[in-house]
Order: sequence, then C-alpha cells, then structure tokens
Amino acid sequence: MKSFVTAFFVLTAFALRAQFSFVVDPSIPIERDNEELPFAWAGGLNAVQYNTMDLNGDGLEDLVLFDRMADKITTFINQNNQYHYQPDYESLLPSEISNWLLIRDYNCDGKKDIFTGDILGVRLFTNVTEPGGNLEWKHRKFYDNGGASNVVLTKGFSATKINLQLQFDDIPSILDADGDGDLDIFTVRFAGNGTVEYHKNLGLENFGRCDSIDFVRQTIQWGDFTECTCGMFAFNGEDCSSLGGRIEHAGGKSLLAIDANGDSRLDLIMSEASCNRLYYLPNGGDLDNPVINTASTFPATNAAALPYPAAFVEDVDFDGKKDLLASPAIFTKPFFTTNLASSNWFYKNTGTNANPSFTFTQSDFLQDKMIDVGDNAVPAFVDADADGDYDMFISMNNSPVTVATIFVFENVGTAASPRFRWVEDNYLDFTTLDLFNLKIQFTDINRDSKIDLAFTATSFRDGSTRLYYIPNQNYNGLNLRLSDVTSTSFTMAGPENVLVVDVDQDGQPDLLHGRSNGALAYLRNQGNLNFQVADEDFLGIGSSVLRQNLACSVGDLNNDDKADLLIGDQTGELRILDDFRDKNNIDEIISNVVWNPLKEAYESRNHGGRIWPTIVNLNNTLNPSVVIGNSLGGIVQLRPDHAGELPEQPVIKLYPNPVAKDESLNIAVDRAASFQIIAATGQVLNEPIYLPVNSVFQYSVSHLSAGLYIVRFQIDGKSFARRLVIR
Repeated sequence: MKSFVTAFFVLTAFALRAQFSFVVDPSIPIERDNEELPFAWAGGLNAVQYNTMDLNGDGLEDLVLFDRMADKITTFINQNNQYHYQPDYESLLPSEISNWLLIRDYNCDGKKDIFTGDILGVRLFTNVTEPGGNLEWKHRKFYDNGGASNVVLTKGFSATKINLQLQFDDIPSILDADGDGDLDIFTVRFAGNGTVEYHKNLGLENFGRCDSIDFVRQTIQWGDFTECTCGMFAFNGEDCSSLGGRIEHAGGKSLLAIDANGDSRLDLIMSEASCNRLYYLPNGGDLDNPVINTASTFPATNAAALPYPAAFVEDVDFDGKKDLLASPAIFTKPFFTTNLASSNWFYKNTGTNANPSFTFTQSDFLQDKMIDVGDNAVPAFVDADADGDYDMFISMNNSPVTVATIFVFENVGTAASPRFRWVEDNYLDFTTLDLFNLKIQFTDINRDSKIDLAFTATSFRDGSTRLYYIPNQNYNGLNLRLSDVTSTSFTMAGPENVLVVDVDQDGQPDLLHGRSNGALAYLRNQGNLNFQVADEDFLGIGSSVLRQNLACSVGDLNNDDKADLLIGDQTGELRILDDFRDKNNIDEIISNVVWNPLKEAYESRNHGGRIWPTIVNLNNTLNPSVVIGNSLGGIVQLRPDHAGELPEQPVIKLYPNPVAKDESLNIAVDRAASFQIIAATGQVLNEPIYLPVNSVFQYSVSHLSAGLYIVRFQIDGKSFARRLVIR
C-alpha cells in the first residue's frame, strides 16, 4: 500500500509538470539591419569569462561562457568552425560554479577540468565523462594529515598545507607556467596586499603524475612589485606610501599570465575593481627570478576601456591562434554610465601563439549576433499594427545616469510563423521623458476595451518610482501619444516589480507587487486606479532572503481555461503555479519545467539572473510560449513541448451568458481575434476590439440596454458570430 501511495504522488507530480513542459527554442528569426541574428535568443552577455572545451565529444573545441553578473553558463557548439547556440549543454556543467570559471586539463587525460571559486578558495571538478556520454564531473577533494578539504590546498612557508585562498571577486591565472606539464597558479595575495603569489605545482616532480596536485607557494611578491591602486605600481620592493598611494585590495583583482611579447618569459596582464583599463607588466627576468619594473595600459593600441576588465586568451575565430578577449569582472552594473551592450571586446591575434599581436576588432563580440539591449530587458507583446500577429517590444535600463528607452521589433512573418525585424530603439521618443528603470507591459489598465501601455519607471526629477500608463486611442493596434502619459498614485521601491492583472475578477485591474523583501503583495483596485493592499503575503509568499523583487505574469499555459501564475526572481529560475486563483499557498508550485533532451529529464534553469517572464502565443498553438527578459539584456523563449495544433474552427467562449448589466462579460478565444457588438437592429455599437490569446478578456456591458445582441468576431479574415443576452 505504501509503495502504491508513493507511486501515485510521483505520477501526479509528473503529470502536473508535464502540463507545463517547455523546451528552450532559439529558432524564431530576428533581423536587425537586414541581417538575421544567429544567436538572437541566447539571452545577452554582460560580464563574461571565456573558456573552450569539447562539450559534445566530437573532438572540436566548443565555447563555454560564464557571466558573473548572473551566475550564468552559456554554451555554443562548434560546427564546421561556426558557433551555434546550444543551451542544453549548460546544465551539464556543475551547479556549484561560482564567481569565476577557468577550464583547464589538470590531469593530462585530454579532457578539460573545471577550476572555480569557493568562499574558502578554489574548487576543482574533474572531468570523468565516458566516451560517447554526457559530460560528468567529480568534485576533487584534497587531503592533509588525514583531513579532507573541499578546496585546493597549498604549502605555505612551512610544511603545513593551507587553503589556496583568494578574494571572492578576484580572478586567478591558471596555466603551466614552468612548462613541466602540470598546472601552476598565480593569485593576488589574500587579505590586504597588492602583490602576486606564485603557487608552483610539484605533482609531476614528486609523484610523476599530472593528477597528483601538490602546490607550494614559491613567493608572495612575484616580480617584486606591488599594485597600490588603479594604474599605480610600486617596483623593486618599494612601498606604496613612498608614491603617495596606499594598497587597495578590497575591490578585487584579475590576473592573466601570458608571454605577451614573444620573449619566452611570462608577463602579467592585471586589473582591479576601481580600474577601467588592463595593465601590462612585462617580465625582464625569468619565472623564478622575475623582474617587473614598468606598467602600461593594454593593449597598447585601443586599450580595453571597461569597468574592472578581465582578460582571457582563447582561439575564438578558428585560425589556431589564441585571441584576446576582455570583459568586465563586475557583479552588478556600476553607478556610472556603462554600455553593457558592448561589453565584450575582441582582439584578433594577428601574430602567433608564441609571439601574439592583438588587434582590436570589435567591442560587442557575440553580442552583435543576439538581442542584447544592455541590461534588464523586459519584453512585452502586442499586435501594434493590427495585422493579426504579435509584435515585440523590449524596455531596458536600470541606470540612474542614462535615460530609458523601448526597442521595437515588428513581426514581418505571420501569427503561426513569426519573424521579427528591428524597427527602432527609441519608441515614441521615450528618452525625452527623463526616466530610468523602465519596465513595460501591455494591458487595458483604464478598462475602455483598448490595450494600453502600462509601465513602471523612476523619475530623474524626484527619484520616485511609480506606475504610469499611456492610453491607447485605437481598439485595434496601437495609437499612443507620449503627451498622454498618465501617472497613477501607486509608488514603490526602484528594484521592485508590479503586474497589472484582475486578481479577483471584478472587472477592475489590480496589482501583484513583487517587493524588495521577497514577498508578493496583492493590491486591490478600489476604483479609479486607487490600489489598496488586500494581502501582504499573497499565496503565502512572504519575505525571504532567498528571493528578491518577484516578477510575475498571468495566463492560461495549459489550455484549461484557468489562469496560471509565473514567477521569476534574481536566481533566473522560472516557477509556475497552476490555477493560482484557486490556491491558498504555493505548495504546488513547480520549477522543473524545461525538458533537456540530452539528460532526458525536466529541469530548472537559470535564464539569465533577474528575469521578467511574459506569456505570449507566438505560433498560434493551443498552449502559449513564455518569453523571458533578463538582467543580461537578452531574451529567451520557452516553447511548449506539447503545444498542440489549433483546431480548424476557432474556439470562442462567452460567459456568463446571459450576463447582467452590472457584471463583466468574459471573452476567450484560442487565436488572435477582434470583436464587435451588434444590436438586434443591425447597428454596430463599437469599433473592433482586439482580444489577446490565452487570456480571458473582460468587457463591461454596463452601457448596453437589456436585450439580445450579436457578438461578431474577426479571425484570420473570417467572421464568426455568437448570440449574447444582457439582462
């Protein structure tokens, strides 16, 4: 009996999850400047660390990116020396990757392993992938005096082994520095000093094997220099105070050890958190007796100009020569102006691997081939041109220095086969409003049966963040005027989010408010967009340190005529609550909704740090897609795995019918449509009103007299009629 009950709950959970089964779908074409973007739906890039490895076992080096601003892995497969975005490999890497990622083969088995950050130092994962199988990893532990350590150990200036410690925001350099076949490590000295430590690996010397890691700290001041502050270095053992400076290590430092000038000696490329330049420190000595006494910006021509830049060398153009890539090592966007849409600088190696020459090529490597609006992309969809398909709008900007804007992508395909084309990046001349922190949504907020543009934003003038809207002048399509911007009385903290939705189905738009403390509040509309808190912890979602500023979307995801609730937060994971209006809590919320064909399992994924989900039927199917905007400035589409084709005849629902004059008529259709009310005399009583798909549209009939009416629908160029009785 016990096994039966267990099996029942397992099958029930699986069935519930299968109702919300999605695959990541990057296939919908998006054009910009007459070129199709090959990685359009890859989700954007901000603060990227570059690595290569064979992900699929075909012997070719693929591309693995780690974005520090979102703790996000992004993977590209190499096919015939062309990168192809392939997100299913992302979850095959360890979930414990943190702060930084360097992929190196430490045990000389031809399979690259993973070094990553840990609060106690450096964590190592061994690649134990079987031939023909998916990537597999084993956490490597280290031992000393019978004790086990989860992090890499090194010997200090005594026989005692200690953690190879570095600050959480430092990035070390890991390479075979002495050419003996095993990997050595350069780090900035931990806790209060701007000098470089060199940890030599004596695994081969002492044990004759690459995998016998045995680090020994050779020096705490390699090159006899000290980095005092950004661009200021003390050489030859000099003290920073003699230069009028002081050591500032609290902000993080990045290191890259490389022979940058072809003299067979390791040099250093270095930066720190307060810098916007890389610095080149050439070595005039050798590895064991380095001589460093100069520093200059790097590269010498077109030096990288980024907040806290980090440098990486990988062959990313398939010519066999390792190129230089620079990207910020930041965790959050700096207060000052930073264009994160151009935050990946690519320098082509026009020399050789032994004697590189790095030539600046572009500042938006890979970003120019995807939707990347910089940061905090919030997508919204509406049939703006009334042609029967959804167009895409993306708002961006969370900086208190630059003004916000809206990008527009017209659907030049069809409702069933969309194709988006960039139209403009300053819709309605939005930048003139002097707002930042812009987040948009399309909804009938003033209940006049027209789809309006609602948005939250922060004002430069008084620093307040409030809910605004622009009323639509048309029943079909958009006719918005910037001069009609209307401010509501609702205000909130800057990072917070609101969704305009009729929670209690009284015909009035309410608010779901994702607060900074992690709670989700329900605010009921008392009339005239006067919102009052009805539930501080809606569905039992109270304050929590594990989540922040929830972003929500509501729609019918599984075609059961009931509204489902989507929730996103700073983890990048999407969570779904079925039929949320019939729930008292989130006990049944699910997150493992993305099908991974490589693992043959449902999983939860990081879709790009802080996310903003929206529901839209992009392919005229029974079940809609979920389009997610994220903190990296990109977008991701989750297509329903079992969407189902629409029936030949449209499904139209009107309820209640008869409807009382003081009630709202609920209208639902399974595809894009518009409707008009026709009196028994044949008089058309309203302009065509656009109906969103996979959502119940509420229409007030208070202005109509009791009697019999015809509701005429226009769908795919055809007319359909339904009788309506008003009592």
